[in-house]
Amino acid sequence: MRFLLVTAVTVTVLGCSARGVGPTAPSTRGSTGATTAPSTRGNLKINRMGVNDAGQSARGDWQYNVAVNLSETGGVDMTVTNIEVRALVGSDILATASVIPVLPISAKSTSDARFVFAADTHVGDLRTLTVNMTIQFRDANGDTGSVSNVFSCFGCWDY
Repeated sequence: MRFLLVTAVTVTVLGCSARGVGPTAPSTRGSTGATTAPSTRGNLKINRMGVNDAGQSARGDWQYNVAVNLSETGGVDMTVTNIEVRALVGSDILATASVIPVLPISAKSTSDARFVFAADTHVGDLRTLTVNMTIQFRDANGDTGSVSNVFSCFGCWDY
């Protein structure tokens, strides 16, 4: 079984803070030294995703293994709380799935999430598959956010 890998550009959209905390003014007057405060929000990046055909299950549906590599870039520990996928072949929806992995990711580190989705239809050529993915997370400060990306052309190689 061959594992197919795709790398894509990431678009990050962070949710609103449930606490409504904004920037604060400096506590001392006349400070001439500018300092940069560390990030107080977690930020998640989807680095790459791969999909491979896991074959037909005993129930008769077709299973697809998904592996996604994630990075925390904001400097705050976080937990992935939900992964949603929608797989398409052309404009036809092949499958939708929601996975609740409860995957912790330490600040400034990477982690892999792996899961399986099933469909009634077999996709013989994974290059025709498009997967829309949205990942929701909560950082150690209680702030929530999500990141979405679209991956396609599994098995196409860009040299």
